[in-house]
Amino acid sequence: MKKVLVIDHGNGNIKGRSEVASGVLPSLVAFKKDVGESITGKKTKLKTYEIEGIEYVWGKDITKVKDVFATYGFQNRYKEPLYKVLTSIALADLALKSKVQPTDEVIVITGVPSNEIGTEAANDLKAVFEGLHTVKVDGKTVKVNVEEVIILPQPIGTVMGQYLDTDGFVADERYEDIRVGVIDIGTGTTDLDSITGLRRENEFKSVEAGMKDVYQEIADYINSQNSNAKVEYYHVEPFFESGQYKLSERHIIDFEEIKPKAVFQVSEKIKQGIKNAWKTFDRFDEIIITGGGAELFASAIEDLVGGVKVAEKPQQANAEGFFKYGMFKVSEEDGE
Repeated sequence: MKKVLVIDHGNGNIKGRSEVASGVLPSLVAFKKDVGESITGKKTKLKTYEIEGIEYVWGKDITKVKDVFATYGFQNRYKEPLYKVLTSIALADLALKSKVQPTDEVIVITGVPSNEIGTEAANDLKAVFEGLHTVKVDGKTVKVNVEEVIILPQPIGTVMGQYLDTDGFVADERYEDIRVGVIDIGTGTTDLDSITGLRRENEFKSVEAGMKDVYQEIADYINSQNSNAKVEYYHVEPFFESGQYKLSERHIIDFEEIKPKAVFQVSEKIKQGIKNAWKTFDRFDEIIITGGGAELFASAIEDLVGGVKVAEKPQQANAEGFFKYGMFKVSEEDGE
């Protein structure tokens, strides 16, 4: 059988989607030997994954682990061993949840920023997914045979999410004709794109500002309040909504007061990037804000560009659109 699996391995989080499962988990991984047995017990949301004799842990509680490795964007990111490892882990985890069999023909849909389409980087990413992946998940061997890898520009995922339904059929044919501006606010960057009639125009711009900058400002503040905290940007996200960083049961650092400052500074960087990239906004029939920072910055961006649409579940919007495109492709092939 053909199975469509989506893995969107972003700077901050990995988004997965299949016919029966979806989820968002941090783009962080740790060696099990550095974690110890107690952290992987029933009280924590971590699983053990074994690849080529080496055991790793990954899951919702990975930010609680002291020694973690981030797969944050850097040059030649897709060639890095731990990027490949975490991609295989995420793929095996999604396949297990989706009851994928070793004999199934798996089509992986993933995405890259528009400027990486057709480049060596996209080829490197394709190589990460292609072929057989064998991973032990909590002792159970999972084999995923990836027959085909489709790499889409990330903004196309956002638009496909609006254009198609979950079975891959057209839900809103307006998108075949209109021009859509996409503002994708991720962990490390904010990517701006223009899509006309479901075709990407050559207007891609990337602004070096995203949620990481907000979290880093807060992490610096926490560390200034307690030099023993040693907080990294990725430790902040689980505490961001509450505005309080829990160093221990006895010591909690309140950062609610500096949140608006951190958000404002990053918001202004993003807005300046939009001004520089687009100049005029009225030419767009629709402007969609997506990504993990969409809801946080939507109001400030709307003040600049006018009416905007925030994608449903914006952190997962690209992955959702990729999945719908995958279902569209499979149904099209089956109909030949």
